[in-house]
Amino acid sequence: MGDAYRIVLDSGRAVKFSVILVNYYSWPYTLRCIDSLYGMGYDDFEVVVVINDQTTVPDIPYPVRLIRNPENVGFARACNQGMTASDGEYVALINNDTLLEGDFFEGLERFLDENPRVGVAGTRVVDNEGNLQLTARKELSFASGLLGRTSLLTRLFPKNPLVARLFPAAQELTGPTMVDWVSGTCMIIRRRTLEEIGLLDERFFMYFEDADLCRRAREAGWLVYYLPQIEVFHHSAASTYGKARYIWYMHKSAFLYHRKHGLRGPLGLYSLLVLLGLSWRALVKLGALLIEKYK
Repeated sequence: MGDAYRIVLDSGRAVKFSVILVNYYSWPYTLRCIDSLYGMGYDDFEVVVVINDQTTVPDIPYPVRLIRNPENVGFARACNQGMTASDGEYVALINNDTLLEGDFFEGLERFLDENPRVGVAGTRVVDNEGNLQLTARKELSFASGLLGRTSLLTRLFPKNPLVARLFPAAQELTGPTMVDWVSGTCMIIRRRTLEEIGLLDERFFMYFEDADLCRRAREAGWLVYYLPQIEVFHHSAASTYGKARYIWYMHKSAFLYHRKHGLRGPLGLYSLLVLLGLSWRALVKLGALLIEKYK
């Protein structure tokens, strides 16, 4: 990542929360998200929008800070630009296709202020139909490769004990729960944690940058928590521009995560098996995409 993306904590806090949104050909969603942020009546926050396209910026009826990139630099790098330009004690990475309501900020502020060893927190996330999204997870393993968040087995057997073990969000949780990894769909990070461990690893163009940051936070002694009592609404994949590209980035990042944190085995045998497995999984998904397109 380099020193250019190290955060230096300012002793004079400007706001409690900095919300970072990344826009990529999805201004209608970004505007709705900003409207929901300001509509909650909480005033101790700022919004930074990082633009990864060349579309015309619409009128925004609220104060926001804009950062324009000449090209799509990826989600991780865009978030790092936003975090570097922000001032909040807590940084909220929120997908621009989400809607927030109620006491979102107040609930986060209360929990994080009362639990100073929590470095990263994630909220309950549901889609537009109220279906729970599995955004709190255990560390990646071979089993999680078979039972991904959106895999067929997970969708067919959502109550399976293995699914519940791999995805704590699937359990009937009533309060804050310590987990290994929370999704970047809505991830709140203590600025002092970022100062200690650094920002997102920009080698992840998109996907798995959240898992990597949570792992680095835990290895540095910080806690990662899932907060089921705080809920956000997510229009899943609204900002994904091209499904085939999405599949490529997903599996490329999964392999990068393995290479960074997983066992490689003698002569790199484990890495070869992981590569073959991910390649096969990606080809299956691409094949299903083609069948859906031309049927």
